[in-house]
Amino acid sequence: MGIDFSALISTCASLFLLIALGFFLRKIGIADEDFSKKLSTLVAKVGMPCLMLHSITSLGFSPEKLKNGLWILLFGTLAHVLMAVLAKLIFWRAKDADEKKIYEFGCIFSNCAFIGYPILGALFGEIGLFYGAFYVVTYNLGCWSYGVLLMAKGKPGHTVTFKSIFLNVGMLSCILGFLLYALQAPIPAFLRTTAMHVGNLCTPLSLIVTGSLVAALPLGKTFSNGKLYLFCAVKLLALPLVFALALHFCGADRLIGDINLTVFLAVMTSLPPAALTSLLANMYDVKPSFAAQLVSLGTLLSPFTTLLVIKITQLVCLL
Repeated sequence: MGIDFSALISTCASLFLLIALGFFLRKIGIADEDFSKKLSTLVAKVGMPCLMLHSITSLGFSPEKLKNGLWILLFGTLAHVLMAVLAKLIFWRAKDADEKKIYEFGCIFSNCAFIGYPILGALFGEIGLFYGAFYVVTYNLGCWSYGVLLMAKGKPGHTVTFKSIFLNVGMLSCILGFLLYALQAPIPAFLRTTAMHVGNLCTPLSLIVTGSLVAALPLGKTFSNGKLYLFCAVKLLALPLVFALALHFCGADRLIGDINLTVFLAVMTSLPPAALTSLLANMYDVKPSFAAQLVSLGTLLSPFTTLLVIKITQLVCLL
């Protein structure tokens, strides 16, 4: 079970080029603050729902795959809940309320699709991508429920209610996608294609917004904040390894026959903070520039930390 390190570096390099593009567009006056906010809203309310619908309904159906996918949903949910609890405990002493929100959100929600998929494909082949889609569903469900609650709480003009958390475009598109998948309802090809193309805009546009937010700060400040390096050590290394050890000694390695579940979940929890961290921070005015710094630094360090987590987890699984 190996991974092409150069492919991982290439993936992260493309992420940084998109961030650099956003940085450049801000500097020349195209991606100003108002433009970035509108782009954030477009991705969150149009792009993400299309991505979720396409990722769920494009999966090949079989009873065995569905059963294993439900295991991934269960463990993906447990992973996000555990990360939420640990993030709350680890960062409870953060003095700045908005920075605390960003630490917690970035710790819980990872870039599990754009970076996670190439790694899962290298480790497990096509079946890894299939199960990865189920994990992304738990990510989306968490983002649009707890994530929205976390970011919007206490912000003027953003009232957090049961309806706003569970009856939003993100949650509804997940529910609709599951229903269409479970019922195997026929979907016209042109609708699938449209959802795919719109959904594919999410990652590049989110990272362009991230780059535009970074451009609002002195460049040196982005990579000289010691608190961000401490966050990355916790998010990218410590928590995934603790989680992997717990899973291994609970006997989860072979719970799903065609992948090592411990390695799978270690990979998905070791990925850098989701680009949605800076996007939602921008939507809800939660220190968006600080969130962009966190996403940028985490993405830069992740090829090295993720590879280290994979290697250590593989060794742990041999015990």
